[in-house]
Amino acid sequence: MIFRFIFTAAIAGISMTSFSAEPTTGPYVDSGGPAFEVRDRDIPLREGHKYRVVFEATEYPGETTDVNRELTIVGRFLNMHGKNGVPLEDMDIAVVIHGQTLLAALNDEAYEKINGTKNPSLQLLTDLADAGVRFYACGQSLGFRGWKKEDLAAPVKVGLSAMTMLVTLQSDGYAFLP
Repeated sequence: MIFRFIFTAAIAGISMTSFSAEPTTGPYVDSGGPAFEVRDRDIPLREGHKYRVVFEATEYPGETTDVNRELTIVGRFLNMHGKNGVPLEDMDIAVVIHGQTLLAALNDEAYEKINGTKNPSLQLLTDLADAGVRFYACGQSLGFRGWKKEDLAAPVKVGLSAMTMLVTLQSDGYAFLP
């Protein structure tokens, strides 16, 4: 019993020195993507490694008055690498948006027509774009919803389809994160 208490206390002490008490945003995106610095990791990050990643964003979990969590994950990817020493120029990130996540890619005017409020994800989307993240909306999803390119936030580009963009980016060497 005493051994279990000592072991638990030791693990808690190690954990407290390894991680912050709470995840924080930054250094690359302050409006979302909280992450931890992990100082005592066993696997070092490769120095000079270029992270070429394509995220597929399809859902809008939670309420439409909340920031889209799938975009928050993209911010977390950037911030966790930044907190752990990866320079922004080594991050080449693309996000292919279709399905419900298209709501997060709308400009305020279009979002307000649908949901009665301004787009709560717009600041995060803009900050991600300012950090170099590229966004591609599915032209097929837009068409099926009756939305136009003009309904999208400025950083979002339209591709033929999400499938086409995912195949193209992966053939260009991007690792796929659904």
